[in-house]
Amino acid sequence: MHKLAPNSLYRLRNLATTGPRFYQISVYMRRLETLGLVLATGRAIPAEDSVEYEITPAGHQELIERYGASWSEPAGDDG
Repeated sequence: MHKLAPNSLYRLRNLATTGPRFYQISVYMRRLETLGLVLATGRAIPAEDSVEYEITPAGHQELIERYGASWSEPAGDDG
């Protein structure tokens, strides 16, 4: 388990429940990316300095380690 700022945890949980989304480039997102918890999809909005990110399997595992298997996953992921 990594030491993450509350803002980073919020973004990680948000990506896990809503799917890929755009975030402005920040130290929070760069750290999550460096730790392998999120991945840039390659889509960007240069005018807004935003990049689309998605959660990785390691990011899902991080949430399971922190919150247990009962944390919210996207609707429709019945496996």
